[in-house]
Amino acid sequence: MKKILLILTAVVLVAVAGAFGYLYLSLNSLVKKAVETVGPKITRTDVKLASAVLLPLSGSGSLNGLVIGNPEGFGKSYAIKVGSISISVDRNSLFSDTIIINEILIKKTSITLEGTLQGNNLGKLMQNIKSYDTGSKPSSEKKQTSSASRKFIVKRVLVSGTELNVAASALGQSVSQSLPLGDLHLENLGSDGSGISPAAISQQILTPLINSAIRQGLTILSKQGLKQLEQQGAGQIQNALKGLFK
Repeated sequence: MKKILLILTAVVLVAVAGAFGYLYLSLNSLVKKAVETVGPKITRTDVKLASAVLLPLSGSGSLNGLVIGNPEGFGKSYAIKVGSISISVDRNSLFSDTIIINEILIKKTSITLEGTLQGNNLGKLMQNIKSYDTGSKPSSEKKQTSSASRKFIVKRVLVSGTELNVAASALGQSVSQSLPLGDLHLENLGSDGSGISPAAISQQILTPLINSAIRQGLTILSKQGLKQLEQQGAGQIQNALKGLFK
């Protein structure tokens, strides 16, 4: 009888472990699917995620291989590529209306700044994100997000290991260069109220990151591209620079 009980106990433990394993794998797949479904609605570009690894019991997780495609009209393969995003959550807030994220660490990011006389890809990407969060989404989607979505407070964000790739063309000339960007530190996102939406978090992280990329891009143009553009006349130089980064 004792042997039978031991066998039954072992079977139950194996079944429970299998159930947890299935739920764990299913949860990771659901997060990946959510990113690739909701992301394009926010950015209006292709969004792909290589994998998601969530550890609910420890309140941690990571997103790996995030790729945000270029807006329509730009030729490069991507606008932003992120190696890894690590997240640490306050477990006590997981079942509340406002979830507390202790830290977001974003590493090995590659940003492509593609400029033409019609504008640049990062500026267009920001327009898309802002328009999503300010009311351009369908009314049915607004009802779902307003009634069901939780809010978030992010205590700390660190973006490190970022590389900027500049590719600009104007007046028959082109400039191309890569360089590192400095680390980006942010604190207390959404802490002045009852929290903010995931789209607002994305906007508050991307805005300073993209502004830094554009400033560095202008520096590259002034150092490398200005001599080429000078051959076309001073008036056209100003118009070209405005067009590249409007």
